[in-house]
Amino acid sequence: MASTMGCSCLSSFHGSVDFESRFRMHWGTALITLLLATWTGVRSAKLEDTECGYFNEDQLLKQANFAIPTEHQWVARIVFKKGFEGKIRDDGCLGVLISKRNVLAPAHCFVQYNGEAEAFSVHLGVYNKSSPVSQPTCDRDGFCVVPAQEIKLAEIAVHPEYDPLTLKNSLAVLTLQRDAKLNPNVMPACMPPPQLVNETLVGQTFIVAGLRVKEDLKLKTWVNTLSRGFCQSKVSSIVTSSSTVCGYQAKPEGYYIGAPLVGMQVKGDVTQNFYLVGLMIDWRWENNRILSSFLAIRHYLDFIYQNANSLIVRS
Repeated sequence: MASTMGCSCLSSFHGSVDFESRFRMHWGTALITLLLATWTGVRSAKLEDTECGYFNEDQLLKQANFAIPTEHQWVARIVFKKGFEGKIRDDGCLGVLISKRNVLAPAHCFVQYNGEAEAFSVHLGVYNKSSPVSQPTCDRDGFCVVPAQEIKLAEIAVHPEYDPLTLKNSLAVLTLQRDAKLNPNVMPACMPPPQLVNETLVGQTFIVAGLRVKEDLKLKTWVNTLSRGFCQSKVSSIVTSSSTVCGYQAKPEGYYIGAPLVGMQVKGDVTQNFYLVGLMIDWRWENNRILSSFLAIRHYLDFIYQNANSLIVRS
């Protein structure tokens, strides 16, 4: 295994059997039976050739206590000016990488009632939110995940019809000062393919992934979508509108606002990739379950394309 700062990093994907046993010992879970086998074999055959929305069925089926670092590599953590986090719910926000230079995120992560955007930078490839940026995330045995990248923001384009009182049209396109360095842990999500843009979002199964409020490691979980009226009948205070979709999470974990919701694009009988469906703008507890609301980005494609470059659509 290649060495980085005196430790062996997951980006090399070698020594899988030894890492798996040590990983289980450290985290006290038996969840990664074929994880490292897919990293060593699939990376050269599939992961390295993927431009956006990397999909692996073995990884998809693993619903454990955390997500694998090479899953949902488009999750971005928003960094704010000192003291601004306290103005945001749960003191944090997420976004989704949609190109080497652009991130989508909810507008209410940046623009409060004074109309000023306060964000500073984004962190890409974050696996453990408590680890310092630019340093590997290592366990006790010295096995590590490659460092996250910090990139400062050049511009924040807020949707012109965003309403900070109702959170309608809460969407912003962030432009980074430099390109993200794509690697197995950092990759953009695909944009919605044209043939799915007008399909219903209700009664579907999607996946949300991101950093959690009370835990350190990135997680994913299924979301079963429901009608807007049903969600409002269960939790009247949840933020919804004609441009949102809502549903129950399979795991009752609180994510930071902005966690991306993705769907699976299928060609014939084969799943091709993940594509972006929405961004979490609100979530609420309801009878020991979490009901989440997501801004559906298909309503905002013109705005996104006007303010972002090099977006990828797999048709």
